[in-house]
Amino acid sequence: MDRDQLIAEIKKQILEELKGAASPLTDKISDEQKAEITELKNSMESSVKEHPWMAVGVAALAGFMLARLFYRRDD
Repeated sequence: MDRDQLIAEIKKQILEELKGAASPLTDKISDEQKAEITELKNSMESSVKEHPWMAVGVAALAGFMLARLFYRRDD
């Protein structure tokens, strides 16, 4: 078995494992919750399209706060 075949086989196995792991999670979500999630996603997309710079600012602020939280110096 050459390198490319080995990589293809490993990729195939990983994808099968991921499909098996994802299905129990999606089975636990009700149709009503899926509809709410889709509605929220669409709402967020339209808000970002209307105010792109605000979205960039919020993302930058969130990144800054997470960096400060995780990388504190103990002086």
